[in-house]
Amino acid sequence: MKTKTLQKFNKITIALAVSYGVKGVSEQFNVEPTTEQRLYDAVYESAEFLTRINTALVDDLIGQSVIMRVDGGVTGRAGVETDDNAERQTTDVSALDTREYRCYPVECDVHMAWVKMDQWAKFPDFHKRYRSHVKQAIALDIIKIGWHGTSAANKTNKSTNPMLQDVNIGWFQLVRRDAPENAISNNGSVKIGVHTDADYQNLDQAVLDLIQGIPLEKRIGLVAIIGSDLLADDKNKLYAAQAEKPSEKTKIEIEQVIGTYGSLKAFQVSFFPPRGIMVTSFDNLSHYIQSGSTRISTESNAKKKRVEDYQSRNDCYFVEDLEKIHFIESDSVQLYNAKTSTWE
Repeated sequence: MKTKTLQKFNKITIALAVSYGVKGVSEQFNVEPTTEQRLYDAVYESAEFLTRINTALVDDLIGQSVIMRVDGGVTGRAGVETDDNAERQTTDVSALDTREYRCYPVECDVHMAWVKMDQWAKFPDFHKRYRSHVKQAIALDIIKIGWHGTSAANKTNKSTNPMLQDVNIGWFQLVRRDAPENAISNNGSVKIGVHTDADYQNLDQAVLDLIQGIPLEKRIGLVAIIGSDLLADDKNKLYAAQAEKPSEKTKIEIEQVIGTYGSLKAFQVSFFPPRGIMVTSFDNLSHYIQSGSTRISTESNAKKKRVEDYQSRNDCYFVEDLEKIHFIESDSVQLYNAKTSTWE
């Protein structure tokens, strides 16, 4: 590390120590809850999807849902005007779920080689740029695990689990485990396309079917999250239908941006399974972090000529209302190819 780079690095570590209220950052330390909240707010804000779902700091490693929802009516009359023995009765509107959440320890450890730091050091705000990059990487991993996590292994393996399947139990897997009837696979074959053998003639039909599985009183704020392969296939069909009308291209583009399927606003989210379809509300998906579990340290490792950042926390995923989420398994979906007359 060059002298100027080292000087900047030392200033940065001193500033970090002051902001965290510790003597130094080379030794691992716990982040205070108020600072911890700001830390993860910044992480969530780096990925727009995470600002839409529920995020919360929880006190316990294992506990019950902390997000309140209204379940049932709260309006009525007790009849106290005509009945001397009548009393007005209150209703608990919290409706906290009795299902258990369980946080697991996760580690977000990164490094930057000295030579690369020397290159970055020419930028006055290089530390801010670097931190923003790391925060976004952590945010994207949170999303990735939310869709693909199936287990929490004692030792994870990125080579065999490139979508971080073994880091934590994500939203899909929670539904498969606790409400398997809401995960549609049709024995591994869900056919979508204009064909007599199709389960659904188009995406609208599929989304409408998922909506029907959700109780009427809970169809509030529903959205459709649709995989990239399905959206691309649908878009290709629109372009093909308008092949002789170039002026319609702009309209098609607008439809894709503000499109709806089955009467619901449709969204495409990073790392969502390419052929999956999910109907729920954003606030039905939660990411919990145990308050006070965040530990951080930053050190210069001369043996490997790099600066290393270590950050760990306890976190988990939770589906607030299992009745308010239905989806079609991505691996089960087959699309009809009209050119080859085959299901693919």
